[in-house]
Amino acid sequence: MTVIHPPYHVLLIEEDPNQTDLYADLIREVDHCKVDVMSRVESSFAWIARSNYHLVVVDVSIKDAEFESLYGSLNGLTLLEQIKRISPVTSVIVLSEQATVEQAVQAIRMGAEDYLKKPFNVETFQLAVKRGLDRKVLFGDNSGASNFLNLLNCCQMISASLEPKKIFGIIQSYLSRELKCAHSAIYTIQEGSPVEIDDVVKEGDQDRAMTEVLDIALHASNALSKMVDSNENHRFIERGQLAPGLFILRYKCAGPSDYFCVCLSPERPNKIENFEGRLRLLKAQIEVTGKNIEQYLGVQHLAYVDDATGLYNTRYLNNILDREIAQARTNKRSFAVLFIDADRFKNINDNHGHLVGTKLLNELGNHLKKFVRESDTVFRYGGDEFVAVLSPCDLTTAKTVAERIRQSVEQQAFLSDEGLNVHFTVSTGVALFPDHATSKKAIIDAADHAMYCAKRTTRNSVSIATVTNVAVEAATEGQIGAVPKEISKKSGPEASPTAAKKSKVNLGKVGTSDV
Repeated sequence: MTVIHPPYHVLLIEEDPNQTDLYADLIREVDHCKVDVMSRVESSFAWIARSNYHLVVVDVSIKDAEFESLYGSLNGLTLLEQIKRISPVTSVIVLSEQATVEQAVQAIRMGAEDYLKKPFNVETFQLAVKRGLDRKVLFGDNSGASNFLNLLNCCQMISASLEPKKIFGIIQSYLSRELKCAHSAIYTIQEGSPVEIDDVVKEGDQDRAMTEVLDIALHASNALSKMVDSNENHRFIERGQLAPGLFILRYKCAGPSDYFCVCLSPERPNKIENFEGRLRLLKAQIEVTGKNIEQYLGVQHLAYVDDATGLYNTRYLNNILDREIAQARTNKRSFAVLFIDADRFKNINDNHGHLVGTKLLNELGNHLKKFVRESDTVFRYGGDEFVAVLSPCDLTTAKTVAERIRQSVEQQAFLSDEGLNVHFTVSTGVALFPDHATSKKAIIDAADHAMYCAKRTTRNSVSIATVTNVAVEAATEGQIGAVPKEISKKSGPEASPTAAKKSKVNLGKVGTSDV
């Protein structure tokens, strides 16, 4: 074969030497290529940024503790996103032992040349290599085409994301490349002043000194409020004697708030009209994705909200307990679960009807929310039962909140607007993580068992879980399900009446328990 061009530069990320040799040989059979090999994912990012690779082939089956500590579990989509944010015009082929059709479709949407499951067909792999090399040749040396490929890749990643802060990071990366600026940040306006958005998924380390310089320059110029007043979408601020230059892009994403990507010391594009055209396309993509996020959150809200009370349901309880347990273990702090059950609620249904019972449950749910903080969450567990997760919380605070709820319900005249003035009481069980339980099913069971103890004694009381109760529940340890009967199911002589009731409960109706 006659070589008529310099060799293509290919980076192969693979830890198995035997696989490395095989992949390198297959790549060289396609064309004249210089193949670099690295075994660690995180170390390869710096090489990708400065080596202008035509193609990156990465096997996501490898283990990289450093990468996982920074970005979470190693998977093809996470890795693809990182590479594309560093070098959008570089083609990427992802290899995986666990590839699915859904992952492959998502990867292609995010700009991958191919997403292949091992073992793969050799011809398929080499065809993907050829496409990737051809793409780099076509776009890499043409600045105009390269700019639009950069924009296309950015829009692909934005459209594939449902997390606003992740989108903000993608926007930062795009504008940093376009304007060759070394630092950027995302701001919004609160009470008339610029406020930086924390926890944005950023690319690389952020220099604290540069952050302070940008913040000082932004406050001095008061540019964000001026842009809102004049309805500007973007603005270049020229460098002054004591202040650096800035570029600001204003946009909305999943809500009415204005967000601003602020770039420090930007390099003004030569063809400003073309740049402004790309900005319009970028803003349009952000707005479309923002609407998709709003629709997704709306559907998610419906899936997580109980129809009768407007409170969160047990599906969302699963998510909250997963989050709280993870945070409790990381931060070495505790949280509490209150299991609240209306006493003799069947009598209310029998005397007033189920429609009144449903209205009463709705009022009770709103009443319970008055006694918890914004960081706490109240759920309808099923029937006439409610769960409150208090976080962070110690046992003394949990008992105090539970007792306040008990007293207030006892004194409250419910449905007074309808002239009914219904009175009833509640029994509450309190359990603390990790003192009384160390898993989400066990903490619910501990609080449930404590509530049953209150029912069995005097009703209208608060009972605290004990370590002994937890030991009994440990025999039936399992996973919280999507419906109450899977959450509180017990077996053997320790099963409580509430457990039997939950096995028949219909979340759309008022419970018929007589306890």
